[in-house]
Amino acid sequence: MTYQEPQPLIVSFATLQDICAKQVVLDRHICEDKGITPHEFRYDLHTKREISLLVEAGEMINETKTFKYWSNKRMDPEKVLEEAIDWLHFYCSLLMTDYKPTQHVHQYDLTIFDRQSYERNDETLDALYLQLFQGQRKHNMLAAWSLILERLGYTETDIIGMYEQKNAENYKRILEAY
Repeated sequence: MTYQEPQPLIVSFATLQDICAKQVVLDRHICEDKGITPHEFRYDLHTKREISLLVEAGEMINETKTFKYWSNKRMDPEKVLEEAIDWLHFYCSLLMTDYKPTQHVHQYDLTIFDRQSYERNDETLDALYLQLFQGQRKHNMLAAWSLILERLGYTETDIIGMYEQKNAENYKRILEAY
């Protein structure tokens, strides 16, 4: 058996860090707009953000339609990507409050290892969907999310573009008292 360099995630560490930094600013704006203290956001709303992460995972999976053996409807690639980015918003929000910045590289490395394991085991999309819901740790979930999007044909460029679009939409919602 020969050593193979681990396949990177669909988003580079630098891209993930950039998105996470933007998420911190967005979360701060949301908290200011809603009168939420940093302590409330970090601790009191943690479970709500975890639930939101799972809800967005479900919405992304639902939009793929790949598990719907009873339906002939095709997936809308734009809707899948929108939901994937909604998931990423909550993932980054949790990452930034659950881990110290010095732990982010380690979490990313664990995610690469998980992604490599899923690929080596030739996990099906359905098995990856379950990992997205049942992952015991955030890096399990990010690895599944990354591999799902890769298998559906998305690129880092797609993710960055949709993230910027959704982030702008979130700021517009703040201004419109969403």
